[in-house]
Order: sequence, then structure tokens, then C-alpha cells
Amino acid sequence: MKLSRLLFGLFALGVATLFGVTSLGYPDAAARMPLIYAVVVGLFAIAMIVQELTAHSRARAQASSSAAPTLEGSQLAEGELTEGDSAPAPPARPLKAMAVFAFAAVYIYSISWLGYVVATAAFMGLSLWLVRHVSLRFSLIGIAGLITVVCLVFIGFLGLPVPLLPPLF
Repeated sequence: MKLSRLLFGLFALGVATLFGVTSLGYPDAAARMPLIYAVVVGLFAIAMIVQELTAHSRARAQASSSAAPTLEGSQLAEGELTEGDSAPAPPARPLKAMAVFAFAAVYIYSISWLGYVVATAAFMGLSLWLVRHVSLRFSLIGIAGLITVVCLVFIGFLGLPVPLLPPLF
């Protein structure tokens, strides 16, 4: 079982629940989009949790039903590979996942004093730099696209006041 995926699913479920409950206090027109996002994220989180738990239970059932092969002749030293074996899988990166969770908590807190644009650009930039699965060019395009779409939805479509820049400006 990948503990980082399970923790991410639980974290996403908690965030979706928090956003869903918070959106209930908004006016009807303003509550639609956050509630829809909360439900979708919550369903994806539940699916991720169920997938990890079922994969873990299948792996345990398979491990308990299969008998360990016996070696004839010489015993292999611990950690030694035979011709048919492949190299062990690299360890999971739970520290990166936890760092992104910490970045998300700081991001949510910092929106009120940095503004949405600066806080989102910093959060996305740090997270994408830490994970390093996307090139710099695509990171910048993604960050600009996300900020633009959220501004269009919340300011243009819903007419909500979003703190775009720090209060000093």
C-alpha cells in the first residue's frame, strides 16, 4: 500500500468537506461552484482511498496464499538478485507529498495577506519545483492558466470579490 496516496486521499477528503461546509454559508449563486468542486474532489478522494485499500487487501491475500519458493543448493544472501529478478522499486516519496500538504496549508493562510495572484503563483511554483515532473515552461503556462480561469469564474462569472493583490496595493 502506498501510504502517501492514502494520506493524500484522506487530506483531499478533509479539504473537500471543509470547502463544502464553508460554501453552505455563501449566497446561493456564490455557493454553487465551490460546492460542485467540493463534491467532485470528495468523490475522487473516496475513489483514491478505496483503490488503495482494495489493492492492499488483494496484495495481502495474494501474499498469504502463495507459498515461498524453496532454493535448492546454495542459499542467496539477503538482498541478492537472481537472473530473473529485477532491481527493487525506488522508495516512495512521502516527504514530498507532506511538503506539498504543508505548502497548501500556508497557501490558504497566505491568501489574505499576499493576495490570490501572488499566493497562488508562489504555491504552484514551489509545489511544481518540488515535484519536478513538469518543465519550467509548462509550469509557468499552467500557473498562468489556473490563475486566469479562477479569476474568470469567481470574478467574471460569480461576481465575487476576490483579494487579487496584497492589501498594500
